[in-house]
Amino acid sequence: MKRCSEQYLSMEDKTLFEIKKLNIELRDLQSKQRLRLNKLSKFTTYRLHATGCINGVTYYSVRRANETKCKYVGNESKPLIRAIMEARYLEKSLEFLDKDIELLDNFLKEFKSVSFRSVTESLPKTYRSRRSKRNKPKEQLAAEWKEKAEKFKASKGTFREEELIHTTEDGNKTRSKSEMTIYNYLLAHDYIFVYELPVESGTRTFYPDFSILSEIDYKTVIYIEHQGKMSDPKYKDDSEAREYDYWKNGMLPNRDVYFTYDDNRGGFDIGPIIDILRLRVRPMLWEEKDAKGLKRKAG
Repeated sequence: MKRCSEQYLSMEDKTLFEIKKLNIELRDLQSKQRLRLNKLSKFTTYRLHATGCINGVTYYSVRRANETKCKYVGNESKPLIRAIMEARYLEKSLEFLDKDIELLDNFLKEFKSVSFRSVTESLPKTYRSRRSKRNKPKEQLAAEWKEKAEKFKASKGTFREEELIHTTEDGNKTRSKSEMTIYNYLLAHDYIFVYELPVESGTRTFYPDFSILSEIDYKTVIYIEHQGKMSDPKYKDDSEAREYDYWKNGMLPNRDVYFTYDDNRGGFDIGPIIDILRLRVRPMLWEEKDAKGLKRKAG
């Protein structure tokens, strides 16, 4: 049961993220297609009529919607024909997009997670586990850590501010699209984190992409460094040197700091990030037996 629950919740998280990502991408496409259709708006009043086909090439005549007489134009090589076809395509595509976005919006609005927190918060207070009543002190610890970390970051100034070009959902900036995606995921799932928090260790000050407070003890901080340009030889060398510097200054890879990567085509998969969060930041609930043989919840 434990393994099935963990696998389902991990799959739920990944699926919800992909649905939200798809919704954003569809809205972006919708916006671009509407802009393009606005430029072609005068062609939406035209109607095409195929007049014949010679050697596999179709020839057309056109008329306006309020006219009855057609005018011969030619084949698809004519700019007017191409514009009319593109306008009609965009109209139909936007019709599909509107329906798909509405469907996803409704799904995200009505979806109910089966996570411990979500189910517990939906119960009357009488039926809530005592574990949920300890949330307030933890939330206070989280808020204090966040406030202290943000103040420390502000006191050090922003590192290479001109490179922060991608806007997150809360209006902050990241250096890459992949980092923006990670940031938005952490934000959407209520993780306590700071982007590029200066970390002083040994003789170095590091700027890990994400410093995330572990919900296991609300003391440990897990660091994630995302590497996005490994196809660039200089970036690759700098990345390997940075990993060595972390190790040399007492921050061990895969214990204190985790390295994640874009693939060799520049693609990004949120899966490894979720695995790290499940392991070190917000583990799944599991059941274990204490010394008396009684079952208890641990998380």
